[in-house]
Order: sequence, then C-alpha cells, then structure tokens
Amino acid sequence: MERIYILYHGSFGELVINHLTKVGYADRIVGIYDLKLASVSLDEPERDLPMDLPRCACDLLLVLGILPKAGDLVPVIAEKLGARAVLWPIEDPNLIPEGRYSIKAELAKKHIHIDFPEPLCSLETSENEAVKSFAECFGKPKLELSLDTKNKVIEKVRVIRDTPCGSASKVATKLVGLSYKDMKSLEEQIGQMHDNECVAFMGPERPIMQKAGRLLAEALKEALS
Repeated sequence: MERIYILYHGSFGELVINHLTKVGYADRIVGIYDLKLASVSLDEPERDLPMDLPRCACDLLLVLGILPKAGDLVPVIAEKLGARAVLWPIEDPNLIPEGRYSIKAELAKKHIHIDFPEPLCSLETSENEAVKSFAECFGKPKLELSLDTKNKVIEKVRVIRDTPCGSASKVATKLVGLSYKDMKSLEEQIGQMHDNECVAFMGPERPIMQKAGRLLAEALKEALS
C-alpha cells in the first residue's frame, strides 16, 4: 500500500484531504502539513525547512496549493521523506511554481519522479508506480450506470474512479432520475452541477474548471455508450 504525505496550503488542499479521509483513504496518509511559507531561499532552500515539519517516510508526496515561491523547498522535503514520486496538480495558474522546470530537474537528480496534471482530475495513469496506484482510485472520473432504456432515464450511478476533491461522487448522486434523451441538455445540467462543486480556476485565459467539467461529462457519455 502506497504511503502518501500531503503538503498543502489553502482551501483546495483542505478539500482533497477531507475527501480522501472521508472515503476510507486515511490509512494511506502518513503525514499532512500546511506549508504557509511565501518564499524560500533560492541558494539554500534547505535552511527554510520548517522545524515542525513531521518527518514521515512516504512513497508519494502530494503537493496542493502551496505558494509559487515556496516550490523550491519541495525537492528538499521529498528527499527528506524518502518519496519516490511527487504529484503536483495545477488547479490555479496563479499557483504554478516559479521554478517549475528547475524543480523537476532537481528532483530528477534525486531520482524522484514528478507529474504536473492540469487539473488533478485529468490524471489517468503514470509511468511511476506510486502515482499510478493513486490514479487507480482518484483522477479522471469513471462512472458505471444502470439505465431504464425504455424511458431513457438514469436509474443508478456507481463511481468507479472519483475525482480527488469528490466532485464526481457529489454530482453522481444528482444524476439518478435524469433523462438522457437530450444529451445536450444533460451535459448542460452536468456542467452546472459540476461548477457548483469545483474549486479549480475559472477564466478564459486558462479554463481549468471548464476542462474539469468536460472530463466529467465525457465520463458520463462513456458510461452511457
């Protein structure tokens, strides 16, 4: 069983942590830390390592919503924890790490894999086993439906793979009883339901929330087919 350490800051991280623990994933989480630092030393990031950071060995370091200038501390923390991989989703363009490529290079030197899915619910698999194990349960939504084919109504929805924030399972409960005669209308309803649950960035320059909504709509269409 993969051991997960969550390094987070802000509401998105709290949302994911709450959902993972709620759905029975708590036994895989070995550590949680709110990294509140706004920036770290570029030359010696290790000197900014928080003294109260719990040192728990893990396989996967999940990074959620930390501030852009604090990113250089992630390779240091990943190495200290013995992580084999880092999963760092992009949910808000304002929080993209400033040294993204140098961070990736630094992790590669330490033989630590990293994935930057945008958004986290686009994650389907990975070449790294620790990330792949996480993606089997959480990532790109996957649904299974029971249908009233005579009246073209959704009778039951089972979430096979949930979104890490839980938006897929929340929307799934609202799909029961809906008609799929008019797919355009159904997709619009799903979009509205999803947007009420999703906290990803929404904007014309980088429509991350809209992308997440399309992934959920595609999951429903795939289940219907």
